[in-house]
Amino acid sequence: MREAVTAAKVGNKSAARQLLRQASVHNPNNELVWLWRASLSESPKEAIFYLGEVLRINPQNQKASAWLEKCKGTSPTAAPAPEGPKPMGQGLSAPPEPKGSAVPNGGNGAAPATQGILRVSENVGTTTMRPTEQPSPAVTTRVGEVPAKPSDTALRGRPTVIPFTPPVTKSSPAPALHHQVSHKWRCPFCNYGADVHARRCPGCRAVTVLEDLKEIEKNEGVQEKVVRESLGRYEAIPADQRTFEQNVNLALGHLNLREASAALPHLKTASTQKRSDWALMGVLDQIQWRKVILVVDDSLTIRKALSSILEKNDYRVVTAEDGSHALKKLNEAVPDLVLLDITMPWMDGYEVCRNIKQKALTRKVPVVMLSGKDGLFDKVRGKLAGCNDYVTKPFDPENLLKTLKKYLS
Repeated sequence: MREAVTAAKVGNKSAARQLLRQASVHNPNNELVWLWRASLSESPKEAIFYLGEVLRINPQNQKASAWLEKCKGTSPTAAPAPEGPKPMGQGLSAPPEPKGSAVPNGGNGAAPATQGILRVSENVGTTTMRPTEQPSPAVTTRVGEVPAKPSDTALRGRPTVIPFTPPVTKSSPAPALHHQVSHKWRCPFCNYGADVHARRCPGCRAVTVLEDLKEIEKNEGVQEKVVRESLGRYEAIPADQRTFEQNVNLALGHLNLREASAALPHLKTASTQKRSDWALMGVLDQIQWRKVILVVDDSLTIRKALSSILEKNDYRVVTAEDGSHALKKLNEAVPDLVLLDITMPWMDGYEVCRNIKQKALTRKVPVVMLSGKDGLFDKVRGKLAGCNDYVTKPFDPENLLKTLKKYLS
């Protein structure tokens, strides 16, 4: 954060933005970080998203509220930006107000029908946004029927992700009876229908909006089988033919299953399809900057348990079911740390560890071995193979995280 502020003050905005992105990943609840990101934003849309994050953390932040009103063009008489930074907390300066934050409509709150404007939701300090669609064709009404007027609620911001019905294939299960009724919203995973958008589907219990990564990762009770089946149907669509919504739903499904690494390529593709979606870009930033841990264990239960613990604690997990798969994963990308089971078929953990330490590309990667035994002999063998530390199963999550932090701080 301090390096970012220094870079901004000397005019190196590109470096400042990069450093601030990293700072917001390490501490997403620091309102000063988001204020600085807003001040260095390159468009009103981007500034609105960052200011919304400030208000999510502190709804009473008057400076952010004033900036946000100016960005929305609803406060033409807003106070001018301060001429210079003022001291604010921990010896860091508050950022100057973002320049060019007024919408291109003269600041009167309206926009031409052919241009996209941003809509900001009023949900307890959380700001979400998306460009408006092109004007809808006129709606034909029957004789004697009064045309419906758009409500205030309809004009407010909607969730970043627009849920839609998953693609139906021959293998898709028949919809339940309540799906026969026409609903305004359907779950992108189980097709549950409702009249209002549900942030968490009552059917499959999955979070259906891509706004708060922590909310998705802390969500419990997701029907894994249902979500995984829906992911299979989405993945059956050729990658070059998937829409923005389909890519986002693929990412959402994997995130609900705590598979951030599997969600990452879909988030990247979706970000290229709609570069103005700053909520999506914020989630993508957080995942990209996370430390990557390769978990190698022949037990699916252990892999799932470790993935759940690590994903909740801001790590990105890649898994391998045995030694040969682990070495293939290491050839594809170098992780920040390897959690390696000792007892595995075909190739045990000692041999895998020796392979890791013998290669120039991976020899500096920390290796923490997992074992069901707490014997001195196993620890000595592990040290001889080149492992950095040792964790005994069943492991205590706190002790495991403490061990990892020694090598990933």
